[in-house]
Amino acid sequence: MAWFWRDSDFRGLWRDPKFFSALCALGLIAVAVLVGLYACGRSGCLGNRELTLQLAGDTKTAGEVINAVKEGCRLQDGKGAIKALQTAIGNDSKWLIQGYGLLLAAVFGYGVLYLYRPLSRRFALWGLVATPVVMVVDQAENLWLWLALDGKQPDSFFKLASCFALVKWPVLVLLFGAAIWVASTLLARRVLGWMGMVATVHNKAGEDIKGWPHVISAWAVTKQGPVASAADVIAPLVAPDPAMPLLEWSTPRASEQQKRASARSRWRSRAVRLPGREAAPVGICVSGGGIRSASVTLGALQALRERGVLQRARYLVSVSGGGYTAGAFQLAISDRVPPGLENSSTRPANLATAADAFAPGSPEEDHIRRHARYLADSPGEVVRAVGTVLRGVLLSLGMLTLIVIVMGQFLQSLYGLFPTVIDLRCLRPGFDLNLACSPPRGGLPGLRLHQHVEIPIVALLALAALVSLIDAVRRVVTGESRPAWLRNALRSVVWLAVLVTVFGVLIPALLWLMAWLTHDRTVIPDDGGGVSVLGTVTAGLAWLGALFAAGFRRVVKVKPDGEKPGFFSKGSNKIFQTVGTGWVVRIVVWLVLLALSFVYFFILFWVTVSADRWDWRLELGLVGALVTLAVLLDQTAFSLHPFYRQRLAGAFAVRRAVMNDGSVGSLPYDYNELTKLSTHAKRTEGFPQVIFAASAALSGRNRTAPGRPAVPFTFASDYVGGPDVGWVKTTTMEETAHPLIQRDLTVQAAMAVSGAAFASTMGTQTSAVQRLFTLSNLRLGTWVPNPAYLAEVARNNPSWTTPRLPRVRRLRYQLQELVGRYSDTSPMLLCTDGGHFDNLGLIELLRLRCRTIYVIDSAGDSPPLATTLAQAVTLAYEDLGVEITFNQQEALRLVPGSAEKLAPEDPLAALNARLSADCVLLGSILYPEAVNFGDGAGEVREGTIIFAKASLTPDVPYELLSYAMEEKAFPRQTTADQWFEHAQFDAYRALGHHLGNRAAAAAG
Repeated sequence: MAWFWRDSDFRGLWRDPKFFSALCALGLIAVAVLVGLYACGRSGCLGNRELTLQLAGDTKTAGEVINAVKEGCRLQDGKGAIKALQTAIGNDSKWLIQGYGLLLAAVFGYGVLYLYRPLSRRFALWGLVATPVVMVVDQAENLWLWLALDGKQPDSFFKLASCFALVKWPVLVLLFGAAIWVASTLLARRVLGWMGMVATVHNKAGEDIKGWPHVISAWAVTKQGPVASAADVIAPLVAPDPAMPLLEWSTPRASEQQKRASARSRWRSRAVRLPGREAAPVGICVSGGGIRSASVTLGALQALRERGVLQRARYLVSVSGGGYTAGAFQLAISDRVPPGLENSSTRPANLATAADAFAPGSPEEDHIRRHARYLADSPGEVVRAVGTVLRGVLLSLGMLTLIVIVMGQFLQSLYGLFPTVIDLRCLRPGFDLNLACSPPRGGLPGLRLHQHVEIPIVALLALAALVSLIDAVRRVVTGESRPAWLRNALRSVVWLAVLVTVFGVLIPALLWLMAWLTHDRTVIPDDGGGVSVLGTVTAGLAWLGALFAAGFRRVVKVKPDGEKPGFFSKGSNKIFQTVGTGWVVRIVVWLVLLALSFVYFFILFWVTVSADRWDWRLELGLVGALVTLAVLLDQTAFSLHPFYRQRLAGAFAVRRAVMNDGSVGSLPYDYNELTKLSTHAKRTEGFPQVIFAASAALSGRNRTAPGRPAVPFTFASDYVGGPDVGWVKTTTMEETAHPLIQRDLTVQAAMAVSGAAFASTMGTQTSAVQRLFTLSNLRLGTWVPNPAYLAEVARNNPSWTTPRLPRVRRLRYQLQELVGRYSDTSPMLLCTDGGHFDNLGLIELLRLRCRTIYVIDSAGDSPPLATTLAQAVTLAYEDLGVEITFNQQEALRLVPGSAEKLAPEDPLAALNARLSADCVLLGSILYPEAVNFGDGAGEVREGTIIFAKASLTPDVPYELLSYAMEEKAFPRQTTADQWFEHAQFDAYRALGHHLGNRAAAAAG
């Protein structure tokens, strides 16, 4: 089956009667609006004085407006000015209000009918309901202005008119912004066409026909057996959304089998048995930990293969650094030929096999050893790495600066129309003292907060409180709950009060505050030179701060029981550990974030008070540049992910081949060779299926585990996805994605994504550092197509209203990372390090149903206990209902310092606090229901876990004890250290080989 993108059929576009009628209706409404604008703008001498009059609020300010109209229109007296203003107000009521009302109603009405997502349709419905409300408010404002100009109670009516104007303008601005979004969204989808996924299948006669992909529910997979193997997309299970009525999520139908099995539904729904992934007698998982874990995993896999364990294993689940080595093994034994050389007689032959790839002393092992400093193994590469970070910082901060500038232009246009709210001219540094820069009642220069702004705010909040009180009394009497429409109405009233507060109080006050802080002309020259210098310095600080946060590491001392030793404590009973965090990092990060926040607000203020003097072509050019870059620029392509992926490929993607001199050596993969998961990660005889465990960021509580804003997501040759977002066949995913995104569906990309430790979301490790990583573009994760979205699209017969699968990761995705909002129904998912969910990969092996599980843990846990294992055991029960138990006395043998103490005169006595009695721990697994593991034992629930922890024991090889004497933090060096020397690599590889031998021996 092959999927491809197809071009839109523009000829069919104009034949669509609904679309044609929509164009006609919008055209007529546009004509009506233009007529209204013409009618209202006939008196060009009025300028924006009518708008100023709306917020005058008292007779004195209104008189100033009338006098300005008289002088601007060269009228004989004030009566002529009042007549002109009344004519403009009448035209406004007759034409303009009806014109924009019809336009908004038409746009939101089409949005309710044709927007794809229920949330978007509810948003459009809100706009449709708010449109007549704002029209009524506008008419009421015009009525009070007319009466006030007519001389009837002018003080009271001007005050009432200003209160209605304060309510109207924030809502009207918001409505027009929403209407632009709805109209542009529908127009883009109709012009560009629907998603364009078409399946090509073969009928019985062998002819190609077009059809839709086969979608099946995850719950139905286990019941349909072989039929499920034909499914292209496996939809995730339903997760009720609190925003939707419960009746839409449930059904009264239940079979007897469902009733009996309901107690085990959690296990069956979380451990869906995908087609082709049968239960297995043996599985192996290798933990994360960067190059440290990669080195340990290499030695462990070498030992497990020597003991025959690797050959018997069905699955190899890898996380982060463990995935570096697992991917290297997979690429080394792949029989794929470089593109373009399939029929060439000189094509390189891959000599490595599953039986000897990465054997001790092999060319592949030597290649990794020489490139263990994979991020930058030469001065030139260091310069390139630093330059890549700088490029990302400049691009990211430049895009955000452009957003702030456009926002400043908008605020200047908005508040420039209402000098009665705030006079922007008076906020300019070194302002012209001839201006009337003091408010009528005194106060702060330049700040003209509307004197009646508190009236609509208090009135709206009082209205909400009064209605709530009356409703509470009603519920006490009748016992009925509050209806949904009333809850929505009260919520809308409160949000309306918030909008008025922001428009009339908050933004003007913040602008004045910045003007007060920068009042001296030398701080911000009129030509903007000070802004440029300040922005450049801040970008440099962000660059240095991001590098410092990513590369900082220090050595700390801890006791075997995990406590920190006192300053005056003596003795050698201490363990050295390298860590990458601390109070210094937190202070630096917060200082950088505060500096960035100040500078961005400073730029916003400067643009707001200065943009009226800019050339209109410059203003349009900035807006056009933002729209163009936001739509066409792929944000992931300029993050650190491509650089990280390329560096990993250079160090771990290697073939064994015959060189042109007849020798056998290692031949690195060409970075441009597309190592597709479906081909290059395909299982090879004698080697387990490699599954790269990553995590997908989700912010909703209906999908994520407690305390973890991330869900499991795996990459493999057969399926891509996870239980919370569904699965898609890897071939389907590859052929559906745009070529730019296909680069992130390769073995090399899976290695990089699984090890994307630096990201804007880090599972349980949430902190300000992630915001700095996002702002500085120091992001290793990437966005890939969401299987749940593909399932929804394929299931619902796509039309032109269906959102397209993005071809580029636009600016909106980086902004999502900045605010931390990730939807489970979004077209794309942010995938990062698998350690953000489970750093061992144990949960995935349990999901696959393995009877004997080997766990190679290279995580640098803080003593005394293996905290990563403890977290995985807890998560196994929370996520799957699987119970894992260990003998407590045996578990304590893993604690550093538990080994028999060496005599003080022993040369290795200094290692007493670091030596564990054992590095392997056996435990038992109890699955929720019996499983046939295929080992001839029938259906059983029990399994075995062999846990091997990277730690020092008295029986490790002598060279490791010698290295440990020299390197105080071994084997607990921080993951931030990704620049391994060959001695470090050999030490950790030897430790992994020892772990593999001990784990195989413990299994018997």
